[in-house]
Amino acid sequence: MRPEKKHELPDSFFSLVLLIDDQAFVGDTMARALAGQPDIDLHFCPNPLNAIETANALNPTVILLDLVMPQLDGLALLREFRKNPATAQVPIVVLSAEEEAQTKSDAFAQGANDYLVKIPDMVELRARIRYHSWAHLNRLKREEAYHALQESQQALARKNTELCFMNEEFKKALAEVKELRGLLPICSCCKKIRDDQNYWRQIDSYVSEHTDVTFTHSLCPECYSNAVKEWNEQNTRN
Repeated sequence: MRPEKKHELPDSFFSLVLLIDDQAFVGDTMARALAGQPDIDLHFCPNPLNAIETANALNPTVILLDLVMPQLDGLALLREFRKNPATAQVPIVVLSAEEEAQTKSDAFAQGANDYLVKIPDMVELRARIRYHSWAHLNRLKREEAYHALQESQQALARKNTELCFMNEEFKKALAEVKELRGLLPICSCCKKIRDDQNYWRQIDSYVSEHTDVTFTHSLCPECYSNAVKEWNEQNTRN
């Protein structure tokens, strides 16, 4: 027998195998073949009627399923595994003494990931267990990363929405500051405005400070006429 090639797998990689077969000697044979593999843990279920419950509790990385069993047909159990949420994506390797193409076709049509004629070569069996387990665990990691990315994107979208809202509120507040809203105390005589520090200020300096307005100073026609009139009167008196 050729030496088994060493697979380059992560240090944390581990295969949890559930074997479902009504024949005890198959379970014993598999157990002996996998006993020296520290990265493969085999669990045997001789009663197919308990297979779904066992799989739900075990959470295997790969299922080895006998096709012909007296209590429950293997294809029927395969369909149940695929309908069960906990095992819908778990790799299932069908074990059968039958080599007919139609039997294999039926197994794959019902959701099998692989097909081995039992009892298979143990080197090949270990390789397939590791391959399907590794693929299954990688898929779970990708899905976990995808869900984490989705949650991150959703959180970012919520933050962007909050920032947009805060920006709009800031713009409104800034507009209100520049608009000079509310009551302003103004002297009815000199027209000065009292500011928040209780100082009386010229209206032009106050408005310039609180708005974008810039003042240029000149005379309106009425004031100009009054100024000219006053200047003429002063010159006449002199």
